[in-house]
Amino acid sequence: MKIKQNFAFIGGKILTYFVLAGVSVLILLPFVYLIACSFKNAQEINLSNFFPIAWTGENYIAVFRETVMLRAFLNTFVYIIPPVLAGVFMSALAAYGFARLRFPGSKILFSCMMATLVIPNIIIMIPSYVMFANFYKWVGTPLPVMLPAMCGSTVMMFFFLNFLRTLPRDYEEAAILDGMSRGGIFVTIIFPLMKPAVITQILLCFITQYNDYLTPLLYLGNNESLFTVQLAINQMNSAYAVETEKLLTACVVAMLPTCVLFLLCQKYLADGISISGLK
Repeated sequence: MKIKQNFAFIGGKILTYFVLAGVSVLILLPFVYLIACSFKNAQEINLSNFFPIAWTGENYIAVFRETVMLRAFLNTFVYIIPPVLAGVFMSALAAYGFARLRFPGSKILFSCMMATLVIPNIIIMIPSYVMFANFYKWVGTPLPVMLPAMCGSTVMMFFFLNFLRTLPRDYEEAAILDGMSRGGIFVTIIFPLMKPAVITQILLCFITQYNDYLTPLLYLGNNESLFTVQLAINQMNSAYAVETEKLLTACVVAMLPTCVLFLLCQKYLADGISISGLK
């Protein structure tokens, strides 16, 4: 009986790994084909061969020389990095206020903020555009893309709130007895302890805003000097003469920042998500 159980256990493990390996191949295959196509020339791109016959790196040089991709990369980082850092800090600060402070109307305010999660972004997109166009005259500039994100988000605040509930109050109570202010406690004690959650949200927020296509398209218009990476790729795709090999190469280049960032931060990503889910 024990031998049969061992065989069943081993057989189950083999079947599990076989299925996981098959699913992994199906997921990775399009990415491998994309990378392979980026090394093909114009004559070979429409052939049925999976890997290029003659490998060439000219597509990568052409993408940066003949398109606005280099400028788009610089624009994207300028539009994203300050809002991500400021937005994460503001969300963490708001979460600390709701988690540790008791003030009149805090429960009502928190409920109102959580209620905004059920409102689709598409509903507030037109009023936001009208406001930025008529009142602030910001349409055609990066300000509507950057400034709203600097205020943080309810999703990030809720994420940080769950994380803060796992932190003990001992350090804070000792700091209060020493006369430290709440702001000093947050900056010097609480925020450093939130490192896994902060890095997780920086990663997720960066990926979300990096891949955002609709917001820059809505506010930046047709000014190529302000294009983000997503708009630059779309411009290559919508041209009359689409150079497929360069378009695929631009897609590979566009994936690199998020892939590198994920590889560097995946430990903190797993820790932050697992800890913040605890009660």
